[in-house]
Amino acid sequence: MLWLYLRYIARHAHDLPWVHLVVGAFGNAAFVVGSIFFLYPSLTRTGTWLFVVASWGMLIGVTGEIAVRYEARRRARGEAVTPPGPTTTPTTPTTPAS
Repeated sequence: MLWLYLRYIARHAHDLPWVHLVVGAFGNAAFVVGSIFFLYPSLTRTGTWLFVVASWGMLIGVTGEIAVRYEARRRARGEAVTPPGPTTTPTTPTTPAS
Protein backbone atom coordinates (compact mmCIF):
# COMPACT_ATOMS: atom_id res chain seq x y z
CA MET A 1 0.00 0.00 0.00
CA LEU A 2 2.82 2.40 0.85
CA TRP A 3 4.50 1.59 -2.47
CA LEU A 4 1.34 2.55 -4.40
CA TYR A 5 1.14 5.79 -2.45
CA LEU A 6 4.76 6.61 -3.23
CA ARG A 7 4.28 5.91 -6.95
CA TYR A 8 1.16 8.08 -7.06
CA ILE A 9 2.83 10.91 -5.19
CA ALA A 10 5.96 10.71 -7.33
CA ARG A 11 3.87 11.16 -10.45
CA HIS A 12 1.38 13.79 -9.29
CA ALA A 13 2.76 15.69 -6.30
CA HIS A 14 4.79 18.08 -8.42
CA ASP A 15 1.46 19.69 -9.31
CA LEU A 16 0.67 20.44 -5.63
CA PRO A 17 3.99 20.84 -3.78
CA TRP A 18 2.42 22.69 -0.85
CA VAL A 19 0.33 19.69 0.26
CA HIS A 20 3.22 17.94 1.99
CA LEU A 21 4.26 21.16 3.69
CA VAL A 22 0.73 21.55 5.09
CA VAL A 23 0.66 17.93 6.30
CA GLY A 24 4.06 18.39 7.96
CA ALA A 25 2.99 21.69 9.56
CA PHE A 26 -0.14 19.99 10.92
CA GLY A 27 2.05 17.25 12.41
CA ASN A 28 4.32 19.80 14.07
CA ALA A 29 1.36 21.72 15.49
CA ALA A 30 -0.18 18.51 16.82
CA PHE A 31 3.11 17.69 18.57
CA VAL A 32 3.14 21.10 20.28
CA VAL A 33 -0.50 20.86 21.38
CA GLY A 34 0.01 17.25 22.51
CA SER A 35 3.00 18.34 24.58
CA ILE A 36 0.91 20.99 26.31
CA PHE A 37 -1.86 18.44 26.95
CA PHE A 38 0.62 16.25 28.84
CA LEU A 39 0.87 18.97 31.47
CA TYR A 40 -2.73 18.32 32.52
CA PRO A 41 -3.57 14.83 33.82
CA SER A 42 -7.12 14.97 32.46
CA LEU A 43 -5.81 15.60 28.90
CA THR A 44 -3.05 12.97 28.85
CA ARG A 45 -5.05 10.52 26.74
CA THR A 46 -5.90 13.23 24.17
CA GLY A 47 -2.25 14.32 24.13
CA THR A 48 -1.19 10.75 23.43
CA TRP A 49 -3.57 10.50 20.47
CA LEU A 50 -2.33 13.84 19.16
CA PHE A 51 1.19 12.41 19.23
CA VAL A 52 0.06 9.35 17.29
CA VAL A 53 -1.78 11.43 14.67
CA ALA A 54 1.13 13.87 14.43
CA SER A 55 3.58 11.03 13.89
CA TRP A 56 1.52 9.67 10.99
CA GLY A 57 1.09 13.14 9.52
CA MET A 58 4.80 13.81 9.61
CA LEU A 59 5.59 10.38 8.18
CA ILE A 60 3.22 10.95 5.28
CA GLY A 61 4.55 14.48 4.73
CA VAL A 62 8.20 13.43 4.69
CA THR A 63 7.55 10.35 2.55
CA GLY A 64 5.70 12.45 0.01
CA GLU A 65 8.43 15.08 -0.02
CA ILE A 66 11.05 12.40 -0.68
CA ALA A 67 8.94 11.04 -3.53
CA VAL A 68 8.54 14.53 -5.02
CA ARG A 69 12.28 15.20 -4.91
CA TYR A 70 13.04 11.78 -6.40
CA GLU A 71 10.63 12.39 -9.26
CA ALA A 72 12.05 15.87 -9.89
CA ARG A 73 15.59 14.46 -10.12
CA ARG A 74 14.41 11.64 -12.36
CA ARG A 75 12.72 14.12 -14.69
CA ALA A 76 15.75 16.42 -14.68
CA ARG A 77 18.03 13.53 -15.65
CA GLY A 78 15.62 12.51 -18.40
CA GLU A 79 15.56 16.04 -19.81
CA ALA A 80 19.34 16.32 -19.65
CA VAL A 81 19.77 13.13 -21.66
CA THR A 82 17.12 13.96 -24.24
CA PRO A 83 17.74 17.24 -26.06
CA PRO A 84 14.72 19.52 -26.26
CA GLY A 85 12.92 20.06 -29.54
CA PRO A 86 12.46 17.84 -32.56
CA THR A 87 15.35 15.75 -33.69
CA THR A 88 16.19 15.99 -37.34
CA THR A 89 18.90 14.37 -39.36
CA PRO A 90 20.89 16.53 -41.73
CA THR A 91 20.22 15.87 -45.35
CA THR A 92 22.71 16.21 -48.15
CA PRO A 93 21.58 17.72 -51.41
CA THR A 94 21.45 15.26 -54.23
CA THR A 95 22.45 16.11 -57.75
CA PRO A 96 20.39 14.71 -60.58
CA ALA A 97 22.10 12.07 -62.62
CA SER A 98 22.71 13.07 -66.23
